[in-house]
Amino acid sequence: MFDHKWKQLILKGDIAIRRRSISDARDYYSQAITEADRLLKLSRMPSCKDLGSYENSGTLVSMIVVSHHNMADLWARQGVRVSQTYYLEMAHQKLVDVVRDVRFNDELRASVLQELNRTYAALVSHFKTHSLSEEIPLLQDQYCRIRETFEGVLVSDAQQTRLIH
Repeated sequence: MFDHKWKQLILKGDIAIRRRSISDARDYYSQAITEADRLLKLSRMPSCKDLGSYENSGTLVSMIVVSHHNMADLWARQGVRVSQTYYLEMAHQKLVDVVRDVRFNDELRASVLQELNRTYAALVSHFKTHSLSEEIPLLQDQYCRIRETFEGVLVSDAQQTRLIH
């Protein structure tokens, strides 16, 4: 699998949290986000066919979400709601961008479309919990437009789910 470096960074960040070394955890999680972004950019390149499988696509989506949500959780522990919100929104927005970007392969875009439900729910819950309800209508509008645009073009078979252009 292609995520060994990312896994090590996440594990080091988790260990740093248990040791109460918040600055180290922040550094490791930041590096994990950078690594997930690097792999995401690589996946756009036709020469990186190893990243194109449906299984790898799901792994890459998880890497993006976990990296950002770990950082958001770290900021929540510190009571910095603005930064927590930023990382939750960033995870969701990156997924939205992938679904819209035809340079990404269909398997990745289909995996992302399925994951959007979770990042959307996490954001709505966060907004409600932290009295940010004025943000919800904009988020709902964006989410509904994406679902309407792309959900109808998903094709499922026994092997995989993919977007059809």
